[in-house]
Amino acid sequence: MEKAPLRISPEDALDAQIGYNLRRASALALNDFAVEMTDAVLRPVTYAMLALIDEKPGIRAAELCRLLGMKSANMAPLLAELEERGLVERDDHAEDGRVQMLALTQAAREAMPGWRQQVRRHEDRFLRRLTKKERAMLLRLLRLIWTDED
Repeated sequence: MEKAPLRISPEDALDAQIGYNLRRASALALNDFAVEMTDAVLRPVTYAMLALIDEKPGIRAAELCRLLGMKSANMAPLLAELEERGLVERDDHAEDGRVQMLALTQAAREAMPGWRQQVRRHEDRFLRRLTKKERAMLLRLLRLIWTDED
């Protein structure tokens, strides 16, 4: 005896679920980012690290972890990779040798404007169906989801 198919309400359908749509949008964004940044060999996380270090030269590694929502155990190999590639320099803090201050190398500082332009190109392509106002609203709504500010 065959069971009758379950009736699913429209709001319970997979394509009506926010998490599903976020994951699909994220997959599309990650794939397009990878294509755009192939020559730079940067992933979203390594680009984010470099962009924040560029914005805050001398930032402490612990602060970088906090701002990116990462654990230091996950960031350590990424910092080592960026240092090995000649993109990041680590200096010990003058007063506390346990603290590492981060800065971009000269090569990374020179490359950063081009990388930022590539990321803008990627976002323009990825968000091409949205108006400027819709993009601003999407950014505001996404920040409301992940920030702790009330």
